[in-house]
Amino acid sequence: MVRSAILSVLLSVLFAAGNHWILDAQEAANSAALSAKSPTSTDFGATIPIGLNASHVIDLALEHSYRVNSVEAAKSIDDLAFARRIYLDLVGRVPRTSELDEFLSLANSSKRSVLVDRLLASDEHAVHMAEVYDAILIGRTNVDQVNKRTEAGWLAYLRDAVRQNRPWNQITREIVLARPTSPEIRGAAWYLYARKDKHQDIAEAVSKDVFGVRIDCAQCHDHPLADEIKQKHYWGLVAFFNRSKNVDTPQGPRISESAIGGFSDFANLEGSSSPNELRFLEDRYVEEARPGKDVKEEDKDELYVSVNGTDPRVPKFSRREQFVEKVLADHPLLGKAMVNRIWGWMMGRGLVHPVDSLDSFHPASHPELLDWLSRDFVASGYDVRRLIKAIASSHSYQLDSANTKNVDPKWFATALPKPLTAEMLQRSILTVLEPIETSRWNTIEKRVAFANLFPDVLTEESIANVAQGLLLSNSETITELVSMKQSRFLQSLAAPMETATAIERLFVGILGRKPDSDELAYCKQYIDGRIDQRERAIEGLAWAMITSAEFRFNH
Repeated sequence: MVRSAILSVLLSVLFAAGNHWILDAQEAANSAALSAKSPTSTDFGATIPIGLNASHVIDLALEHSYRVNSVEAAKSIDDLAFARRIYLDLVGRVPRTSELDEFLSLANSSKRSVLVDRLLASDEHAVHMAEVYDAILIGRTNVDQVNKRTEAGWLAYLRDAVRQNRPWNQITREIVLARPTSPEIRGAAWYLYARKDKHQDIAEAVSKDVFGVRIDCAQCHDHPLADEIKQKHYWGLVAFFNRSKNVDTPQGPRISESAIGGFSDFANLEGSSSPNELRFLEDRYVEEARPGKDVKEEDKDELYVSVNGTDPRVPKFSRREQFVEKVLADHPLLGKAMVNRIWGWMMGRGLVHPVDSLDSFHPASHPELLDWLSRDFVASGYDVRRLIKAIASSHSYQLDSANTKNVDPKWFATALPKPLTAEMLQRSILTVLEPIETSRWNTIEKRVAFANLFPDVLTEESIANVAQGLLLSNSETITELVSMKQSRFLQSLAAPMETATAIERLFVGILGRKPDSDELAYCKQYIDGRIDQRERAIEGLAWAMITSAEFRFNH
């Protein structure tokens, strides 16, 4: 009963608003230049030139939409709330109290920007974003498969790509071509290898992950809602990969490719058939001679490039290579899809929602902004880190999540609460509690079990289930972690100190904010009323906070 009462109090909290975003001199000058453009809702993308401060363009576009749609934006968050939000988004955990103290002690007006830069350059960011990419590109699986992808170098490849800030177009080229040219990128082959020669699965994954378009329902007919997605695009994309096959080499998993075969016809619901030509969206087409009806192809050595070593031989006419060079290379959806996905990650939903629906049936909430950011992203050399910083540095990213006026989330007038991924939730719990036996709680088995229990990453909506509730409310794991016996953090609160001080440390350490007057009074009454069980009372409050929605969401 006590825990339920505490939980109900914590769930009803309104988050505090605080410091406003501050521009330095150069940023102010850029902002003035942007404001002078006075864009209309129809010419924004063409009016604002590429090369200006992207965070200011974001703010200008959103502030314009507030005015046009009579929407009132929320206030800015204070430094405590910003620190929690940015740590979760960029390194996948809540900040430690020492990190909060250090950040709050800075008087520099640009300290938020400095913090963003520091987190983006950290190894933790590389590990965190590799986990996010892995969940999006491969998905959740079992311990055996996680071990295999680790051995194949996939996770190391993703970490290195983030750490080096490798251009997104280069990453997509490496994972789709799947021909590693050095040990450093050997893991890139796993993206196709993981699909186990299921060429339709490969095509559907590439379309969604690389171009932000789901083409699944174009398998049997043209897309019923988005006219630009044709059945020929579905089977055309399959054809680019249907000569590929998984092989195991001394260097690890590789994808071989035949120089012949892969010609077939596909039928629609009316019964008419068409050849599966090499083509994709935007009518990107690669011409290839088709053998006659009665001609039997021969797989001759002369059809391949001479390759030394143990890697699979490469066809002189490689469908995958043709796809990379003539379809992927400068496809307009390549940059737009990544911009929309990173926006969705940082802001809670994409400018096109859901994030993998860049089609005519799902118009963007701010089409001109999406167009500008996409062109700017391409012009920057597909610089993902620069894109993340632009969004994080915008005033729009730093708005409060309190939405008392029921504003449509598509206007981004308030911050949208985002459920923590499994990795973020587990890491945050361990960060807060500082368990004495850290390695015991951070095994691959526990991480995979957590990931399968909380699998959602960038989904259209997040719905809690019974299994998640039981883990948080009634599992030995959580109960043992949130105890004086295991938690260094809770042990530090057992030392002699004022009750109000202990409560404030609990709130700041776990929720990243100070308690309001009602919460402080309630919690103080609860602890002081249990003098003989003070440690148990502190454990109970900590449990209520860690299992609350406030802790499980980035807001």
